[in-house]
Amino acid sequence: MDLFPTHSPEAKLARRDAVLAAVARASERLSEPQPWQSLVDEALRILGEATGVSRVYIFEVERIEGVECVSQRFEWCAAGVAPQIDNPSLQGVPLDAAGYARWGELLRAGQPVVGDIGDFPESERPLLELQEIKSLLVQPIFEDKRWWGFMGFDACEALQSWERVEVDTLRVAALVLGATMHRQTRDTQLRETQKLEALGRMASSVAHDFNNVLMVVGGAMELLKCDLEASGARQLANGAHCAMVDQALERAGTLTRRLLEFSRRQSGVPQVVSPLDLLRREEPLLRQALGARVRLRIIHGGDGRAVGPVRIEPTEFAQIVLNLAVNARDAMPRGGELVFDVSSLKGGESHASADGIREGDWTLVRAIDCGEGMPPEVLSQVFEPFYTTKPRDRGTGLGLSTVQGIVAAAGGHVRVSSSVGHGTEFRIYLPAVRA
Repeated sequence: MDLFPTHSPEAKLARRDAVLAAVARASERLSEPQPWQSLVDEALRILGEATGVSRVYIFEVERIEGVECVSQRFEWCAAGVAPQIDNPSLQGVPLDAAGYARWGELLRAGQPVVGDIGDFPESERPLLELQEIKSLLVQPIFEDKRWWGFMGFDACEALQSWERVEVDTLRVAALVLGATMHRQTRDTQLRETQKLEALGRMASSVAHDFNNVLMVVGGAMELLKCDLEASGARQLANGAHCAMVDQALERAGTLTRRLLEFSRRQSGVPQVVSPLDLLRREEPLLRQALGARVRLRIIHGGDGRAVGPVRIEPTEFAQIVLNLAVNARDAMPRGGELVFDVSSLKGGESHASADGIREGDWTLVRAIDCGEGMPPEVLSQVFEPFYTTKPRDRGTGLGLSTVQGIVAAAGGHVRVSSSVGHGTEFRIYLPAVRA
């Protein structure tokens, strides 16, 4: 399609200037020190009014049951234009299966989708025509190197052409939004790291103080036993009550050691192990933790490639999968199924690329449940220490922050996707070790 409109030179110049000014204003708005989600609506309005389109919107790429899909998240509409934000046909759309493979290829490559709907392939027209779109421009959004989604401009009143300079200028708006996302994600990760460091220092202090108290109690207990034996009450010194105190002291000592291990990031010696074998070894414990209502499946997914070994301390790996299992169980109070899927892949393949994983050989452990799912406000905080949606007596909120810490120490990454009513998927990427 010819990107250059047939309007007069004056009209083209005026619109070009309006688009340039709008992108500058929108970029300035998106750079404000607030969560980017609260800034998007105003930015879309600015861009929509300047370009004269009917709708401006943002879609996010997400993985649903292992398939790359897109869902509409934000929208601005001109007066009299029907909104599509609540259209169920625009939620969880699998690009390839829905006939939009061409879009995926262009957007992943950083190229726009632009033109009149009548010039598009027949497979792409039905959903667009239902929204009364006549022409559109779609620009990709990248968070760092990861394709996050896209920003679109719909013309529903009449055909609309786009000058090359307008296409390139509106690309800047998508770039600024992606840069804002990346900066805020990086800042959030830094804050989480600082929280973990502060938590480690606190745990170390508590552990040392608690250990001092235990030493006093333990010493007093030994003196009490000696006094009882000296008085002839040997039976009392070796009785059940003294044994209970000894057992409590031993458990308290174990708790202290765990706190110190957490604060010092101490663990056992990492070993080269098979995640699939470890999962099968822990299967009885996982089934017990899940209870009778939740089924457990452990599978070897992927394309048949052998699962690469990883370097991790086996007990810590068991802690990861147990924490994920307990969270899945709590998300399925009426029962369901938890699947652990282990596979090998390379950075840049579909899973890894969507999650922003660098090039290399990786072993992927996916924990997929069919539970209630999490809304965005909960999803954004799941790895924060002490954050929990459970009642006070049901957990501390340290489970998933511990998972993240163990995986990061092993050189890996944790990703999670979830939506209300569609369950949750945790993805553990661990560097594969050459045999």
